[in-house]
Amino acid sequence: MMRPTHKKELKLVLSLLTVFFLASVVIIFNTENSFGGGDPFSHFKLAYWGWKYPRLLFDSWGKPVYTILASLFAQMGMNFARLHNVLMGLLAAFFSWKLARELKLNNAWLVVLLVLFTPIYFSLMFAALTEVTFSMLLVLSLLLFFQRKYFWSAVVISFLPLVRTESVVLLPLFLLVFGLKKQWKVLPFFTVGFFLISLLGRPFYHSFWWLITDMPYKGGATDIYGHGTLFHFINQTRGILGYPIAALFCVGLVAGLWFWIKRDRFQMNQRFYFLLLIPGSYLLFLAAHSYAWWQGIGNSLGLIRVIGAVTPLAAIMALSGFDVITGFLSKYGKIAVGISVFLFLWILHVGATDNLNGFKKGKAEQLLGEVCEYLQQNGLDKHKIFYFSTYIPFKLGIDPYDQALSAEGLPPVSRISDDLPDSSIIVWDSHFGPNEGRTPLNRLFDDAGLTFLKVFNSQNGSRVMDGFNYSVCIFQKKEPIRKESRIRTNDFEDKEGKDSSFYSHDFAHSGSYSLKMDSLIQFSPAFRISYHELNKNKYNRCRVEVWVYPVHPLSEIPCSLVINFENKGRAIKYQAYNLDNPLNSKKLRLNHWNRIEVNYFVPKPQHKSDQLVIYVWNRGKKVIYFDDLKVELFASDK
Repeated sequence: MMRPTHKKELKLVLSLLTVFFLASVVIIFNTENSFGGGDPFSHFKLAYWGWKYPRLLFDSWGKPVYTILASLFAQMGMNFARLHNVLMGLLAAFFSWKLARELKLNNAWLVVLLVLFTPIYFSLMFAALTEVTFSMLLVLSLLLFFQRKYFWSAVVISFLPLVRTESVVLLPLFLLVFGLKKQWKVLPFFTVGFFLISLLGRPFYHSFWWLITDMPYKGGATDIYGHGTLFHFINQTRGILGYPIAALFCVGLVAGLWFWIKRDRFQMNQRFYFLLLIPGSYLLFLAAHSYAWWQGIGNSLGLIRVIGAVTPLAAIMALSGFDVITGFLSKYGKIAVGISVFLFLWILHVGATDNLNGFKKGKAEQLLGEVCEYLQQNGLDKHKIFYFSTYIPFKLGIDPYDQALSAEGLPPVSRISDDLPDSSIIVWDSHFGPNEGRTPLNRLFDDAGLTFLKVFNSQNGSRVMDGFNYSVCIFQKKEPIRKESRIRTNDFEDKEGKDSSFYSHDFAHSGSYSLKMDSLIQFSPAFRISYHELNKNKYNRCRVEVWVYPVHPLSEIPCSLVINFENKGRAIKYQAYNLDNPLNSKKLRLNHWNRIEVNYFVPKPQHKSDQLVIYVWNRGKKVIYFDDLKVELFASDK
């Protein structure tokens, strides 16, 4: 049976959380949050499309635990993905209240307001980002620790790096306190999250250690993001904690250390563990990010929002500071009440208003919206679109993982246009294009195979990393002047053909049959274009298309689409699209028909024995199906 005071306080807390939730729903469906720039759209892209392409749920950059949880809401749209973050924040506030009571802090219910109205945290709750989900799990793990539920605390801690990678800096601290508590038996459970997600993601990444080998933050990126001062985050206190909460945090920390030294005489009591885990975790996390930004490591961009992952701990410490102040002022009666009311009104005002610009469409998104309108009005969205900002496919409503429709980034080749389908569109923006995309604008202007269509310039002060105004440029791949094209197809429907015994009606992309390849057939029927045909028609380019239906993981089925210009069996220019290559296999879905397209520039024939050969090479023994092998030959003037 709960104590009456606990019951009364629980009702108050639930009432506060309900009011905040209802207000949040109104805010979400009447604003377009731009806090976090392009990252919320990248996270939404993974969460939304993860149900169609399950490997996305385990994307290392997106953080698997966050993506899986957010995907349940993202299926209903971006606003529901934002609503997911609000719910995570409300849970973090509720667990913070429970933890404050467990620590026997006075006025524990006030921690709900301190958590929700910390400036950076208030903004983060309305954006599809990972920090709030991380904070909820962090507070829950500490609540379980102080409730002496060490096993469950260790299990929850094990999932923290799968929401925010940098949480590994907290693991030594957690290991220390569990060791001091002599909880040796639960230490192996710090690996539960790693092993569980590794096993679930292994079918998509073909390695048990993919969480390590595919980690996106190896090394540094000072050439992109730069670096700054060691005290960068301290200097941003107003936007992170706000001055009133920061002041209360400092009061609580100094008073807590004083009481532990003078009263407790360095005892390893609850106050000791409180200081070590609550302000200790916050300060350690802050120090790690400060060092990373100072040294330009870990792909740090110096974004203050990352500290939002631990601000609920600062809020709990601030409550402790508030208790110290109210205890000192208690003899002053109404004056103490007046100061307390003023202080919390100040906190609520700062928290709700400090980042108001984050509750409207960002200037970059406004410009990209104009770009998308231009593409649609001019019928350019019917072509394949290469983009750098994930807002483009979001705004156009296209599947960003359908390689026939769009692709993020450009091929890493010397002449970009040579690797693009005809009429393709490039949407280059001055933020992601030259930085993460590693594509300076002059490369596109210098490419003779591209046509510059239009530039969109920001006129409202939006700036990028180099200090210049944000801009977007649109290019299109030129159509070659074709003298003639010829198409050859094999739909594997001719049951009288040489290899017809391998034609199967198990699956078919078109017609009734497809080519079933296994250990009994190594090479598909081949197209052979002779020297005479190549020379006579002056073919200098071909496009090869085939549809593949894998029924086993492609890592277990080594096979290739081969295009080979040869002379008497000697390869002169050999090109193979290896389906088992991880870069290719991750684009292909099991138990579905997948389209593969390869462009190939044909060398000039020199000898009458020269020929162009196109075929599928099955290097494995397991079953895989192919259909509609098509070769289109082009002759063009340069």
